[in-house]
Amino acid sequence: MNEFGSLELRWIQGFANRNTEFVENKTVCYTCGNHICFLNLETRTQNAFPSPGRGIGALTANGNSGIFAFSEEKLSPSIYVYTFPELQLKNELKGGAQLDYTSLALSHGGPYLGSCSSLPDHIITVWNWENAEPLCSQPQAGQDVVSLAFNPMNWLQLCALGTASLTVWNIAKSDSLHVLQPSESQAPSSQNVTLHVFAQAKLHQRTRARLTPSAICWTATSKLYVGCAEGFLLLVDPESHSVSVLFNPTSKQTHTWIVVHLQIKGTQINIAQTWQLERPVTTVMYSPDYKALLFSSNTVST
Repeated sequence: MNEFGSLELRWIQGFANRNTEFVENKTVCYTCGNHICFLNLETRTQNAFPSPGRGIGALTANGNSGIFAFSEEKLSPSIYVYTFPELQLKNELKGGAQLDYTSLALSHGGPYLGSCSSLPDHIITVWNWENAEPLCSQPQAGQDVVSLAFNPMNWLQLCALGTASLTVWNIAKSDSLHVLQPSESQAPSSQNVTLHVFAQAKLHQRTRARLTPSAICWTATSKLYVGCAEGFLLLVDPESHSVSVLFNPTSKQTHTWIVVHLQIKGTQINIAQTWQLERPVTTVMYSPDYKALLFSSNTVST
């Protein structure tokens, strides 16, 4: 290849809708093949950054600090941590997975990163990415984990969202020793805190249908908003293990193809704004400065 020189990327297009993250107030990043694309929402300009490894697996970013991290797709994959917009490599994390990573998360404060590996180990690991050091890990802890989220008010709490449950892991710290501990469960048959939520389904017969959690968001009081595939919005208290329904899609006031902006103060819920949708939305997120709201979809327009 040296005889022909290097190849320059001239055009790239594609959107897998696996990960879309704000990397700063006006720029989002997402994977596109072997590249990470950066899209400026104000100027509509796009830049592509090639992976230094083999492919791109999981992706995460912290728009407040301008840090993004991603895993590669190969045996014993590495996690690369970069700065934006400099695109400078800060560190390479090794040894956290044998085959693949299912999810990554950056803490809001401090140089910490959470990762969850796939088969066969299912390890949740908390790293200090500045020195590429794994602080603590827990094997067989993330068999169905699809998303990780640090508590923005306390990096010593990490929520793991599964396909049928969510678990809050507390990071116990003593000097340089860190240990992952699940919240205590009142259920005698389980050691981990696995919050299963049931709702009364309005069917021909009254049956109890288990909800499917699909999205999580920490509150300023260290509680969790949990969105469900069935349309329910729940409020979960990890300390008391209580679950309350904030939004019920089976109520008569519910309308399809509508995005609802809720203002929640204690137990009082008000609808602040609504938007009419033209197609299904799979991801909704605020920019770090809360001045922009991003919707992404896995459909295309023609």
